[in-house]
Amino acid sequence: MCFIIIRRIKKEKPMEDNYNELLLRCASQDTQAFNELYTAFSPRIYSLLLRILRQESIAEEVLQEAFLKVWDSAASYSPSKGKAFTWVATISRNKALDKLRSFKSRPQETEITYEGLEFVSEDNQPDDNTDQKQDIARLENCLDGLKDEQKECILQAYYYGYTHQELSVKMDKPLGTVKAWIRRGLETLRDCM
Repeated sequence: MCFIIIRRIKKEKPMEDNYNELLLRCASQDTQAFNELYTAFSPRIYSLLLRILRQESIAEEVLQEAFLKVWDSAASYSPSKGKAFTWVATISRNKALDKLRSFKSRPQETEITYEGLEFVSEDNQPDDNTDQKQDIARLENCLDGLKDEQKECILQAYYYGYTHQELSVKMDKPLGTVKAWIRRGLETLRDCM
């Protein structure tokens, strides 16, 4: 009896090959393959996301975003580079980490009430802004020396508060490229100032 079971296992196609095949079929927009892949992977991926994010509603949201990314990026999957589950898990993990970063980068709103003008400093009057004006003029000159992409990314990130991920989406550029532009631009500004 034991030998019969072992023979059947050897003759059957390994499950991972089936998952690889499903993912390759997703690349050709096969919705049935995507449904099967989602059914097979979503419980384990959800568990992974829940461990990272620690909130069910956010984990569910990121799960959906991750599988949308899988659907859109399935054409870039290659079985020679890794297993289907590993590829899907990596995409999901990256989505979860992006979500965590977005929480940390958004400032918390707090309500501040002032009962008087004691908080106003008398040290810096509008007439005494010459030093600030010089610093601003130097910064503007240094910004003009940057490449257009670097300048735009730095201003969007530090003046308007966009995250690197948001800039990547807004500019339709890879996340690594946006980060590199900002890092190199800041290095150039530091040297210039």
